[in-house]
Amino acid sequence: MACSTNVLKGFALFWDIILALFGLVVIGLGVHIIYKFEHFNTAAFVIIAVGVVVVLTALFGALGAARESSATSKVFVVILIVLVILEVLAVGFLWVFQTSLLINVDKTFDKLWNDQPVPIKPGNQSQIASLERWLDCCGNVGPSDYILPPNSCYNGESDKLNLEGCRQKFLDFIADRWTTFNLVSLVLLGVELICALLAYVLANSIVNRWRRSKYYQK
Repeated sequence: MACSTNVLKGFALFWDIILALFGLVVIGLGVHIIYKFEHFNTAAFVIIAVGVVVVLTALFGALGAARESSATSKVFVVILIVLVILEVLAVGFLWVFQTSLLINVDKTFDKLWNDQPVPIKPGNQSQIASLERWLDCCGNVGPSDYILPPNSCYNGESDKLNLEGCRQKFLDFIADRWTTFNLVSLVLLGVELICALLAYVLANSIVNRWRRSKYYQK
């Protein structure tokens, strides 16, 4: 049975590391959003906070498995269950209010558009210019929004003028990523449930091994 406990320990450590890496990816996503779009900093900080919690929780679970501490592993299970419940509620909330959130994204684009320095110069460095370079688009609905399209309206590779407007392209990008977000959330929930299950079984295995060792000593 010691072999069985060691195998469980190995599996638990492996999945805890996977969970920690997943948390680092989430943190990276939040940092990327801060770097790209300053108007979405609140959402980015929430994402980073979730990633940090996931990483710390995974490290706590790995510590419990490495030390073969049944108490630590059981606390780890409780933390994961709480995280899973909170994440299910959060994903459900975002799913129900998806339309409202997209409307807020549309309003945010309006703010970005109106915050541009006027007159708009060829070397425009506003947030809209960043969107134009990123999504290969131009203006609100197209190049006609400018008297003279800035450099950011031109494709970086072909140097051709981008004819699509940024508003719809930005909304389409967010909507397309919504499905990806939901899938990533489901994968994270799955990894957390696997870690919780392994930690629970490992904790019981450790306790049972300790009981058997006490019994055979007699």
